[in-house]
Amino acid sequence: MWFQPIALLMVVAQSSLVVAGIHAGFPKLLVWVPAVAGVATAVLALHRAAVRTAGVLRTFWRRVTVAMGFVLLAAISQTVDVGTTDYADMPPIGSRTLLLYVVGTVLAISALLRLPAGGRNWRQLTTAVLDVAVVAVTAAIAASEYVGWFMNRFGVSTSAWWLNIAMMAIAVAGVMVVVKIMAARQSPVPRAALWWLAPIGIAGPLSTVLMAALKPWPHLNGSAAVLPWVGLFGVFAAHAQLRAGSRLPQMRRPSVHRRSTAIPLVATGLTSVLVTVIYLDTGHLTPVQVAGTALLLLLVVARQAMALAENTTLLDTVEHHAMHDELTGLKSRRYFTAAAAGATGPHTVALLDIRDFRSVNDGLGPETGDALLVAFGERISQLAGAEAVVARLGGDEFALLLPGSVDIAGRLLATGAEPLVAAGHEVLVDLAVGVSDGEEDLFRRAEMALREAAANPGPRAVRYDRSLECRLTRRATLAADLRRALTAGEFHLLYQPVVELPHGRIVAVESLVRWRTADGTVVSPADFIPVAEDTGLIVELGAWIIDTVCAQAAAWQLRHGPDALHSVAVNVSARQLLDPALPEIVAAALARHGVPASRLTVEITETAVFGGGRALATVHALSRLGVSIALDDFGTGHSSLGLLRTCPVDAIKVDKSFVDGLGGTPQQEAIAIAVNGIAETMGLHTVAEGVETAEQARRLHELGYRHAQGFYFARPLPAAEIDTLLDDAHPLAA
Repeated sequence: MWFQPIALLMVVAQSSLVVAGIHAGFPKLLVWVPAVAGVATAVLALHRAAVRTAGVLRTFWRRVTVAMGFVLLAAISQTVDVGTTDYADMPPIGSRTLLLYVVGTVLAISALLRLPAGGRNWRQLTTAVLDVAVVAVTAAIAASEYVGWFMNRFGVSTSAWWLNIAMMAIAVAGVMVVVKIMAARQSPVPRAALWWLAPIGIAGPLSTVLMAALKPWPHLNGSAAVLPWVGLFGVFAAHAQLRAGSRLPQMRRPSVHRRSTAIPLVATGLTSVLVTVIYLDTGHLTPVQVAGTALLLLLVVARQAMALAENTTLLDTVEHHAMHDELTGLKSRRYFTAAAAGATGPHTVALLDIRDFRSVNDGLGPETGDALLVAFGERISQLAGAEAVVARLGGDEFALLLPGSVDIAGRLLATGAEPLVAAGHEVLVDLAVGVSDGEEDLFRRAEMALREAAANPGPRAVRYDRSLECRLTRRATLAADLRRALTAGEFHLLYQPVVELPHGRIVAVESLVRWRTADGTVVSPADFIPVAEDTGLIVELGAWIIDTVCAQAAAWQLRHGPDALHSVAVNVSARQLLDPALPEIVAAALARHGVPASRLTVEITETAVFGGGRALATVHALSRLGVSIALDDFGTGHSSLGLLRTCPVDAIKVDKSFVDGLGGTPQQEAIAIAVNGIAETMGLHTVAEGVETAEQARRLHELGYRHAQGFYFARPLPAAEIDTLLDDAHPLAA
């Protein structure tokens, strides 16, 4: 932008002329060239800001441009006054010039008082006006003393009198501008632009001071000295708006503490000091000073009363936000917990969790996710009725508080069976529901029931009873024992062979973690794996498994040669896939034990990567390392065929439920046949899981399967027994 260099040049030129004019004379109109040029530059820059914005911003900048335009006309008029009038000391200022300055000042005040303030209510506007009035009265009281000094200093000529009145008016206007800008905390106008406009308000009184200081040099002028600065600040304000663009900034929420509340206190304090000094100096106060002080006190009382009413409104707003959810408009967690704790008599609390909400949010976008939460909140509100308290506790968790003992679990589960319309999408949701009824501790008990319901896949409702608390206590104890077991080294691995059909030769193994406590008790994986998932200990346990598997793979490779086993598989949970450090953990274990990445297979479930997002990104990172990716329990999760296109899969492990149907009707074998056909077409290899009979193994081979795994061939074995099988090279159940 060329406006800024020109405005800066005018300021430098004027400052140089003032310094030079103190030492040498020159034509008195010379100082008005940079003065008029500087203000003209500001008019052009402000006009550009108005053109480049829209709506309330354009209106505001048009008003400021017009106000600056009148200042420009006043500067030109004063230039004419100086050029056409002979004077020896005080620079002349005509009535036309004074009128133009006053009009420009009034327009500037009007523009700022009508500054768009992002939804200000009438109380806030009234408070701002009262602030301006308080400052104006304070300035008037101070000016009443200043008038006497000015009259004695410059005489009582008509021009000096009107100049004094005009400069006092502009001084008051300048203070009002600063006050308004301090109060404009919610304006869509950029804060930087407002702060650049603020110094313009002190141009009037500063010019008066400079007129007194420059009186010995008639060719210099106080007004001309400050006008280039007016132009410069106007240009900077326009530049701040142009840099911000036409976009309206986000408004802040109302705050109980407002900086402008200090204005009446400061004004009252300054006035008290002023009248005290005047009284001590003169022994009396003028009627203007007495009346002004009384008026000031009345204005301060009115302003503080208005501020008190506004603060009450703000406190009500803050309380409403604290007790209501911003997105859905339902009650908040804070309100609900208080209501549940204070309920008297029998009540029912139901907590609901939307399963796989992250998948909807990631797959369809946050807007759809938000719309789904709103639609779901409306549905359960209609179901619960007017007497119920319905709340969103946070995220995808909702709550109901109903009077009496109500059997509502079945109806809540049914709400998920009907599609919800969210941002144009029809979405079905699975719910986990925890219910508690009675008179005591309802919220905590419902939370226990919800945790139990959420521990299993699919829609499920659990009602609290004593046995549930016992199970949860046992689970908490198990979590503590699990952490201790990790430190004590109580875990070990077994390996189940994967064989090649039809002869049964071992080609790979799958690692399986087992836990035997110090007293010899065996804890089932079905018990401790879910607890490890819930507590996050699965990440630490998984890292140990990966390192142990790689160490064992290196030992087998060293003892039996690189071709003895094609791969060693390790199961990775959904929680581990959410850990961005997992690829680094795998890479470090492979490098530490010298195992080629191709010898390691990472087995994942369809559900773990269905939602995409971080989990799928982790799988891609693992694939880039060179490890093989196998989909475990294929056919029992979500969108299996779609995953074969989006997930970097190398192998499919067909679930035991499909293997069990072999040898029956064509319909029972259809899925097993179809999966193998799809895998062959896509260049994937398949492993049939859960083979328990010779007939199943034979039929799998007839259908084209070349790899299988199950108790028919071998149960999970210690590493030493796998060594023996590899040494013997004996086929398994051939």
